[in-house]
Amino acid sequence: MKPLKINDLFANKPIVQGGMGIGISLSNLAGSVALEGGIGVISVAQPGYLNKYFEKNPLKTNLEALKLHISLAKKKSCQGIIGVNVMSAIKNYEEYVLCAIKNKADIIFSGAGMPLNLPKLVEGSKAKIAPIISSVKACSVLFKIWDKRYQRTADALVVEGPKAGGHLGFKEAELGNDFENELIRIIELIRTYEQKYKKDIPVIFGGGIFNNQDVKHYLSLGCSGIQVGTRFV
Repeated sequence: MKPLKINDLFANKPIVQGGMGIGISLSNLAGSVALEGGIGVISVAQPGYLNKYFEKNPLKTNLEALKLHISLAKKKSCQGIIGVNVMSAIKNYEEYVLCAIKNKADIIFSGAGMPLNLPKLVEGSKAKIAPIISSVKACSVLFKIWDKRYQRTADALVVEGPKAGGHLGFKEAELGNDFENELIRIIELIRTYEQKYKKDIPVIFGGGIFNNQDVKHYLSLGCSGIQVGTRFV
């Protein structure tokens, strides 16, 4: 398998650890994955929940915890690649993104809605941006807005199919559908932005990947990497 390259970031293994909130995707897991050559990801969904002041001031304790866990993950991974997952629908979205950037997160993953202003928030920083989408329609809308509003595009794209956990919006009847045609259409759409901006935009697929054969299958469809959450749990 080829390494996963996101601009100047090189992950020896094309594996992104998914962001799982409230005590799962913190520094121990993210640092361990990054140490093994993947991309470790810290979730901003209540990282400070164990702090005794959490209920009095959840935002402050969460931001302090995010800062701490980025630092710990970097140390544990020997300065490996550490990302932060920030849900677009979360309260205080901008504060979490800016905290991640200030504390030297390598990449911001953002889904659970449209991260419309993410390019503006990372301006002037080295942080890469990778939206998380689940349809070619959403991908088209987001990339057009970023192109028109900021004259830039994503550094990577995470595509989550109906078997992925999280805030995806699939209906129950869609859970068993074959998502591969949608994935291929998304990859084809991304190629047009690669040509326009003269850069590679790796597509990372997540959802229902449990073994080596699954990984190879999605790489064979044109993906550059895979995202795994449940398998780590």
